[in-house]
Amino acid sequence: MRIKTVIGWLFLLGLLVSGALLSVLTGPGCFHRGEIGSLLYFRLPRMTIGIIAGGVLALVGCSLQGIMRNPLVDPWTLGVASGAAFGVSLTIVTGVQGSLALPVSAIIGAALAIGFVYLLAGSGINLTVTRLVLSGVIVNFFFSSVVMLMLILGRHTLGEAVYLMMGSLGVVYTAKSFWLLVGCGIVAVLGCGWLFFHSRELDIISLNEETAVSLGIDAVKMIRMTFLVGSVAVGLVVAWTGAISFVGLVVPHIVRMLFGPRHSIVLPGSFVLGAGLLLYADTLVRNLAPSGLPLSVVTALVGVPFFIYLLRKSQ
Repeated sequence: MRIKTVIGWLFLLGLLVSGALLSVLTGPGCFHRGEIGSLLYFRLPRMTIGIIAGGVLALVGCSLQGIMRNPLVDPWTLGVASGAAFGVSLTIVTGVQGSLALPVSAIIGAALAIGFVYLLAGSGINLTVTRLVLSGVIVNFFFSSVVMLMLILGRHTLGEAVYLMMGSLGVVYTAKSFWLLVGCGIVAVLGCGWLFFHSRELDIISLNEETAVSLGIDAVKMIRMTFLVGSVAVGLVVAWTGAISFVGLVVPHIVRMLFGPRHSIVLPGSFVLGAGLLLYADTLVRNLAPSGLPLSVVTALVGVPFFIYLLRKSQ
């Protein structure tokens, strides 16, 4: 293994470990030796949720950028995250009870958003990556507006709508829903494992779809499965944390700068860096505004300048 690669991995793992320690040991009221209960019941679960959410969003963003061969794609710009938030808000407004209602509605909402994106983008020779991205942006804004409208008309607070559309790791759970939260996390991570297992196919499709077909890879099926698995994983994350923007867009590019374009390295690297950055963002939010601040406020401050840089570079 080259020295540059070793140094890169040490950097990513150092960021993740330091982010995890900061997440557990700092925050409003600091942490005292006598607060073991607080550590076990609040901060460790919050840290774990941050690792899974940041890792899943970054890894899925990396796989979507690969199959669409477009650096501006991620679950947020494609409308997947806002579609999942729409499913969650529908459950909240209608008052549907049931432990599985929240994650299932989020997955259905994410799949619905992807369906709308494909419907708007067209089919056959009209279907291009540019049309898919533009359709994703339109669908994203549409579902974001619908979520805000539904929650406000449903007599919920504006704060609930903002947190749902901009994300938070302050998940509220009971003893019963805790195990559902654990199950959703395991399924989301297994989805990431499936994408990692198909790293070679993603490498080839990201170069050229015709080459992939000539090598015996069913490119259309692989693209559809990547969308499906990514939608399920992102839907499960959004069901608990809301839609967190820019993590899936920025992180894969930083990892490619460190390791190059191979998905077998970039995918796990994106998971580790996404998890570390989200823990840092959450720690910053909790210390800057103990009364509450959506996570996307911090991730957007980093992501928007990077998005502009990518946009100008792509021109």
